[in-house]
Amino acid sequence: MRRTFADLLRAGLGAGGAFAGMWAMERLRPPVTSDDAGAPENQVGIGELTRAYFFSAGAIAVSPLLADGVRLPRWCGPVGIATQLGGFGLRVWAMRTLQGHYAHTLRVVPDQSVVRIGPYRYVRHPGYASVLLLWLGAAVSARNLLAPALTLVAVGTAYRHRMDAEDALLRRELPGYAEYAATTPRLLPRP
Repeated sequence: MRRTFADLLRAGLGAGGAFAGMWAMERLRPPVTSDDAGAPENQVGIGELTRAYFFSAGAIAVSPLLADGVRLPRWCGPVGIATQLGGFGLRVWAMRTLQGHYAHTLRVVPDQSVVRIGPYRYVRHPGYASVLLLWLGAAVSARNLLAPALTLVAVGTAYRHRMDAEDALLRRELPGYAEYAATTPRLLPRP
């Protein structure tokens, strides 16, 4: 019983840490120059992402009860926390690079150009990569194989849909984005 309580506590702290990280990221986001939540592109993703976050938090929290036999090694706890912190740092770097253009909504503004500095040198969507790292870290810190598997499916699928919509918009409306997309990977930097 004690092991289950410790596992549940660790899982709860991991999920809580993910939500705390999301809250802190939002608090650090620079003021947005313009936001159009009503644009059709913005109907893709926000609700799906929110559902994925809550599903993942639930999966992380209850995974010790559902799959006791698929425990991850003890070192996964600190590795998961380090992954969360790395995701947080990547998000701050991406937000500071884009400054007022870092928004929740998908849009192109008149003075916008393709950004190829900071984390955008390495990947097209470092903000999305950062949240994936945050949630994956929370799931790994629960030290249960079920939590990262479910989290990757839920959050990964939601962000794939969001990135598809964003890439389509930027290819259509942002000069130079198609060339940038041809040479820069979406989420994982090339070696």
